[in-house]
Amino acid sequence: MRHLIFSILTTLAASIAIADDADDAGAKLYEYFDAFNEKAISRIVSDVYSTPVHIGGGASHSVMADPDGAAESLESLYEQLEGQGWAESRISDLKICLASDTLALVDTRYSRLNQDGEPIPPAIRTTLYVLQKIDDEWRIVSFYGHDNDVRPGCGA
Repeated sequence: MRHLIFSILTTLAASIAIADDADDAGAKLYEYFDAFNEKAISRIVSDVYSTPVHIGGGASHSVMADPDGAAESLESLYEQLEGQGWAESRISDLKICLASDTLALVDTRYSRLNQDGEPIPPAIRTTLYVLQKIDDEWRIVSFYGHDNDVRPGCGA
């Protein structure tokens, strides 16, 4: 009986730790979007990303090799977004998969909104963020845009 109770408690504790890790990985994405909306480039580079950061989607990819490169990339992106009338990006939902104790996949559906609160087409965007736990904190190490009609699964 003691063995059964110990097994149940061990399984429960492991489940709670996994749920906490998933919640923490999701919280990192909300932190990222908050910093992104505030145009807090230095906070993104120092507290959210872990360079090098690989960016992919479609037939193209790029790498932000170091913090300076990440800051330059973000500055360029803001110029591009503001040219489209961008005011903020808003998460609609996350799908979080823990690949290991130190690797999380966070599929994010979001919208880019203009000053009137209307979505900048496409209305719904999807990006798969790869987060790595470094020094007990989740950091974005890569992200990939993908079609929003299919979301990556968590595996079998």
